[in-house]
Amino acid sequence: MDEIKDRQELLLEIEQLKLDNARLGQRMDKMRKWNNSLLQKNWQESEDQTLLKFSEQDSEIPNPQELLQELRIHQEELRVQNEELLEIRYSLEESRSRYQALFRNSPLPCLVLNESTRILELNHQAANLLAQANPDLHPERMPMSLFLHQYSQENFRRFFDRVLRNSEAQREEWKLRDEQIVVAHGFALAPTEDGRIEGCQVVLENVTLQRQEELQKLQEREYRLLQAQQLARLGDWQWEEGQIFCSPHLFTLLKIHPSTSPTNFFQAYLDRVPENDQEKVRGQWQQAIEKGKPFTLSHCYLLPDGDRLQLRVQGSPVQRTGTQRYLGFVQVIESEETKSTH
Repeated sequence: MDEIKDRQELLLEIEQLKLDNARLGQRMDKMRKWNNSLLQKNWQESEDQTLLKFSEQDSEIPNPQELLQELRIHQEELRVQNEELLEIRYSLEESRSRYQALFRNSPLPCLVLNESTRILELNHQAANLLAQANPDLHPERMPMSLFLHQYSQENFRRFFDRVLRNSEAQREEWKLRDEQIVVAHGFALAPTEDGRIEGCQVVLENVTLQRQEELQKLQEREYRLLQAQQLARLGDWQWEEGQIFCSPHLFTLLKIHPSTSPTNFFQAYLDRVPENDQEKVRGQWQQAIEKGKPFTLSHCYLLPDGDRLQLRVQGSPVQRTGTQRYLGFVQVIESEETKSTH
């Protein structure tokens, strides 16, 4: 948890430095433009006033002391503006230095992509990570897509488009070519003077071990569920838009071939119900699903070897926007084995 918290704080610090750089740069540009306009304005006003004085009839020669005083006032204004510009410049350079140090020394892989998704800059951690993903290439100046698994190519393109269109950080999970899994956090670069965004910075978080642990836990839960279903002689199912998806044990329990498709499962199941009960069972299923209500059925089921099972079938609707869905289970509550006679 502490490591995750440190990573989140680091990502926030990177984004804050990026915003500070952008604000300082914009402020410096405004001050430079204002300073230039002030110089032009002062020069023009001074020139106009001088011409006006000399064009007046019986004009007197300007007092050198007054001209000197005006010049000193303009010089003081320029000095103040220059000092403020220098202060902004130093702040900007300091912020950029801290940003570069954070970029280089970050424990997380960091890289900068241009508008064509080529890698412009990367730190040591990113270079090591991408070298493992594609040992045949040197990452710098290479397209990022060359280091991604084919299944993540489309996700990467959508992620990059979102980063360039949004001011907020974007997040996406990718698989690299060497099967490592990373979470990418993308930040758009500060816009240029004409408003263009020429790329983005990406911070990668390697979650391969975390995903492997999650998969292992999921497999353990599925194994325990299978064991429990076998002991209870039970299997679960899911109905969605006319298709039934079953747990592996339900195929075994009902002796239905595992290759049976979700579309054909219900008919394969119904074919094993005694003929005099088939219409009743079909009608109860359809009526419950049409009304969207929970249901419980009990009926006989014939196995291929002639054995008979008494089944209890339960199902409940699940709220899901735009799609009707049911979850349920089938349980053997009684079985009757046929005895061969000689």
